[in-house]
Amino acid sequence: MKALVVHNFYRSANASGENLSVTDEIAGLRSLGWDVEVISADSDVIADSSQSLTQVALRTVHSSRSVRRTIDAIERFRPNVALIENLFPMHSPSVIRTLKRRGVPVAAGVRSYRMWCVASSMYRNGKPCNDCVGSVANFPAVRHGCYQDSALRSAPMAASLRLHRSTFRQIDAFLAVSEYVGGELRKAGMPADRIVVRPNFVPDPGTSPQLDNPDFVFAGRLTDEKGLGLMIEAWKQSEVWKTSRLRVAGSGPLMDLVTGLDQGYRVEALGLVDHLVLLDIVRASGVMVVPSMWPEPFGRGVIEAAALVRPSLVTNSGGLASLVVDGETGWITEPTVGGLAAGFQRASKVDAQRSAGIAARARFESNYTREISVGVLHDTLSRLALQGADLN
Repeated sequence: MKALVVHNFYRSANASGENLSVTDEIAGLRSLGWDVEVISADSDVIADSSQSLTQVALRTVHSSRSVRRTIDAIERFRPNVALIENLFPMHSPSVIRTLKRRGVPVAAGVRSYRMWCVASSMYRNGKPCNDCVGSVANFPAVRHGCYQDSALRSAPMAASLRLHRSTFRQIDAFLAVSEYVGGELRKAGMPADRIVVRPNFVPDPGTSPQLDNPDFVFAGRLTDEKGLGLMIEAWKQSEVWKTSRLRVAGSGPLMDLVTGLDQGYRVEALGLVDHLVLLDIVRASGVMVVPSMWPEPFGRGVIEAAALVRPSLVTNSGGLASLVVDGETGWITEPTVGGLAAGFQRASKVDAQRSAGIAARARFESNYTREISVGVLHDTLSRLALQGADLN
């Protein structure tokens, strides 16, 4: 079987769980004998100015270059099926129409809300936002400048989503990363019978020894929607800093909230670190903290921590709550300062960390291994490939 994978990689300056998941997914398919070719684009070209804003805007609506690359791959590689990942901003949904016109079945990995939300997060001004769900042309996104805080840059993205609504409905299978995302796909008008829930997986790093270490670790982009400000205030209020450290790995616009904090609160800024280094940091800590304010589609960090026998403290935002059994494999709180502060206190006991870590590892083995996730992907792509062969 041959699979063509199309993905726009996010900027390397930002930690991206989706980039890691796509890379792992490709390796997983190849391990099952799939011949995989990748059509990739890289958002770093925006930052280094090798693409003008006008060029990027046009490619968001229709990327002639990606269409040509897709046609070439179809004629040369002759894929049985295509797997579409992130298409924005360098590919555009025109790739989907190109594949369908040439008889290639299409599956889409859905790890965000980009098919109907310009910001892809369904989050604005400190709270969840559904303004564009059901809107005629995503005008609220332009008015609010939801893409990169710019109405000018939001306009082509909004136009692309409006023009390609029917394009998205041509997708043969939507691989939703969680039940929550599957529900949002249905609300956005995607055919319910084509939605398959397939959680992300992480490579099994092997179990890690238990530690007498009550430290907490946060890993991600330092932004409002990731809950950085919420976490800092809750940490201060909890007074858990009297016995534990909070280590913060990542970069972003709110870095000053970490570096400018009184050292007495024992918050350590680690900056953006290599992924393998990050795993060692998690292994040397007691609890992963994921305090998201936006409706997080999944939460790769929770699963990575569980694989390392480490529990997580999460907010009940989006799909996060589905990854943790409260009081058993970790702790779930409301996305408020008081709620998260209480969560820090609950999660600060070493005995509770140990038992929750063991239970988290067991849940990882039952639900989030490569074999389980790639197995669902393999079955879905195989089914589509056979249906495509019957039609042709």
